[in-house]
Amino acid sequence: MKSNSKNNTLVITMFPASYGDSFLVSVEEDALNILIDTGFKSTYKNHIRERLTTLKRKKQPLDFLIITHIDADHISGALSLLEENNLSKIIDIKNIWHNSYRHIQTNPINQQILSLKDQRLIQQISDRGYKKDKEITQNHDKKISGKQGSSLASLISKGGYNWNSQFNHGAICIENGIDIELSSNVKLILLSPDKSKLHNLMAFWKKELRKLGVSSSALDNQFFDDAFEFLVSHEKAMKENIDKNVSNKGVNIKKLITKAFEEDESPTNGSSISFVLEYGNKKVLFLGDSHPSIIERELKNKYQQKQIWFDAIKLSHHGSSKNTSPSLLNLIDSDTYFISTNGDRFYHPDMATIARIVHRKTCKNRRLIFNYETETSKYFDNEDLKKAYDYSISVSGSGEAFTFKKDG
Repeated sequence: MKSNSKNNTLVITMFPASYGDSFLVSVEEDALNILIDTGFKSTYKNHIRERLTTLKRKKQPLDFLIITHIDADHISGALSLLEENNLSKIIDIKNIWHNSYRHIQTNPINQQILSLKDQRLIQQISDRGYKKDKEITQNHDKKISGKQGSSLASLISKGGYNWNSQFNHGAICIENGIDIELSSNVKLILLSPDKSKLHNLMAFWKKELRKLGVSSSALDNQFFDDAFEFLVSHEKAMKENIDKNVSNKGVNIKKLITKAFEEDESPTNGSSISFVLEYGNKKVLFLGDSHPSIIERELKNKYQQKQIWFDAIKLSHHGSSKNTSPSLLNLIDSDTYFISTNGDRFYHPDMATIARIVHRKTCKNRRLIFNYETETSKYFDNEDLKKAYDYSISVSGSGEAFTFKKDG
């Protein structure tokens, strides 16, 4: 898979991002650079920033910054990046993809004045800021808080970036475009979200505001980008149903695959931007934190195949068992799987997910690439299991690049 050639190559770097996501994708032929999510502030400071300054020295821009959805482990580094970039240009950012409140509103905006009570409640949400917990404070440099300032949306707006330009500045969703040309040789096929997933996120926002006493009549008539992002960032902590990999004793792959599948219902995860990146004959599947049912539906619509081979697959939601269904795995396969998490939160990746991947018959050795050693990676790094199910385990080094060479 790896190659020293810098011609006709697609290069993927999976940054260490704690329990979050951050990937840099570069296509040498087109000098195209795409940053998909940014992990935490520490991810930006320790890994992303240096890579971006290297690109700038080469006189290359960051062509796309794609923020898949509003969650701390995906967007926090972007706050630091844009705060710094807005003050002193770290790198030229050509395009940003990010769905904020303004993109998913269903009704036209007018200047209806909020009551004093509603203004006070909305301000309280903004003051509370992004989701905070002891784990974030201890491990991620107190990276985000209301006092530190701005939402991602306000930083994008302040910086004057091209925002969702490929979707006519509207919502990134499959109804607004599926096949997107990123460069002369690279195409992106959008798989998620659709409008119904974005409506679910809006419904969650309104439900939470009603709980706080905000008047429903005011909600469709203002830009609430800051308050929307701050409140929605708390959703997963309330909704996540932790499935501990409590003990490896007595666990085996045949038992793990019999676990009943229950799909993730998180509105935030459901809004995740997910896609296929095509470069010549190469196809890479980036699943964000998406729900598997929409991915399965859109892949069937696009490719019309019983099974679709990808050169690499980035697992959804850090390998959560609720985001990789058996039916989706009947449709997709690869010899390279990226699993991004250190396992500190929600015990990801779930053992059932890895078992579902490796137990299937294969004519190629499946390589499972982790960016941290976890309890799950250690369990599956077993010589007898690897021989029986024809897979390998590796833990990538910091900033290690994985290169895919286009044929022809």
